Amino acid sequence: MNHIFVDFENVSKIDDSVIGEKSVSFYLFVGEKQKKLDIQVVEKLIHHADSVQLIRLTGSGKNALDFTLAYYVGRAAITDPTGCFHIISGDKGYKPLIDHLRSRQIKAYLHPDFTTLTFSCPPKSEPIPAAPDPLQAPPQKAPSKPANPSSSKPLLDRALEHLRKNLSNRPKRKTTLLSHLKATLGNQLTDSDIKTLVNQLKQKKCVEIDEKDKVIYHLST
Repeated sequence: MNHIFVDFENVSKIDDSVIGEKSVSFYLFVGEKQKKLDIQVVEKLIHHADSVQLIRLTGSGKNALDFTLAYYVGRAAITDPTGCFHIISGDKGYKPLIDHLRSRQIKAYLHPDFTTLTFSCPPKSEPIPAAPDPLQAPPQKAPSKPANPSSSKPLLDRALEHLRKNLSNRPKRKTTLLSHLKATLGNQLTDSDIKTLVNQLKQKKCVEIDEKDKVIYHLST
């Protein structure tokens, strides 16, 4: 199960496409002084009330929302120790919490916004990677081999194979599709590579992206 905790005091925009996704529980934390929510987000929260929680603080204080969010993360980690826990916040103060959870073999990640959110968590048998923290600069790497060597499947075929197998975790917005494919197919790929790949998917009528950047899939299994 993927657990998403949104610090609305430090996130300017909510990607409502993840609300109601299969195997996702969604927590939205709203500060006492925050009075407005996008009506589309509210409608999704109501429609998927069985898998979401709206936590609105009734008191204010320094780091009040942060402490409340940390409490809910800890409670969820106790009930689902093999789950994946994603905190979405521009506040880097959550990093010590993330580091502590990982030291306890809990799969926890900090995202500055929804664009870096993916659900490609490692299987239970694999060690938890220490690197995929979007707030840290990636370490310097030696030059890697081309992303698409002749001995491997073409990039387009790999993307189609992945999307066909993951019916429940297909991104619903263009921005999340781009970041999802980059994380899945290899971070050595450039943003230009991924944009070209998405254009190929559109040209082959495998995906359709409307004027609101919503992704519609036309994939045969």
